[in-house]
Amino acid sequence: MSRRKADAERTRETILDAAESTFLAQGVSRTTLAHIAQAAGVTRGAIYWHFEDKAALFDALLERVRLPLDEIVDDAALRLGATPIDCLREIAQRSLAGICHDLPLQRAATIVLHRCEKLEDDHPKICMITRLSEHAEAQVEQLFEQIQLADNLRADLTPASARRQFHGFLIGVCFDWLQDPQQYSLADEYNGVVETLIRGLIVDSPLNH
Repeated sequence: MSRRKADAERTRETILDAAESTFLAQGVSRTTLAHIAQAAGVTRGAIYWHFEDKAALFDALLERVRLPLDEIVDDAALRLGATPIDCLREIAQRSLAGICHDLPLQRAATIVLHRCEKLEDDHPKICMITRLSEHAEAQVEQLFEQIQLADNLRADLTPASARRQFHGFLIGVCFDWLQDPQQYSLADEYNGVVETLIRGLIVDSPLNH
């Protein structure tokens, strides 16, 4: 990599770091490119050299730290000897563990869930950290289909509704905890949280006896 290219990459990362800290401090809608430029110690022109606008900068920030949901789901689904229930448990545990222990991801998730306000209501990528891809959705729904075939899915649920509730429950836990991570240790409690989730969706499993 040439020195000029390396300098440009460092500047880009400095801008992203400044955007992250500024978004966290004052919210996305109240943050201007001038605020970010001041925090980064660069000109607005330098920001425009790397990013078309604030939305593009926001996208780049989230792309830098995404929860690898596809990888988590695929690893769990392909694990030899694992039952569908065990796969779902692992997906939930690893997702919450990521929010707990990956600090850049934790900060980005806080921005998405608590610092976006009204400006980003129509932004198509606002949920890109927490959203399941179509591939991951299909994999999780397939696990619930297998559970239904084994007569272990709650009778009032379909695989699709179970998948939505599974995802929504985890997002709700993250939303609540990220409001104030000091309120309790999610790292100490997420296994119990996951068991509560599984028990709410599954019937006649060993967990319920």
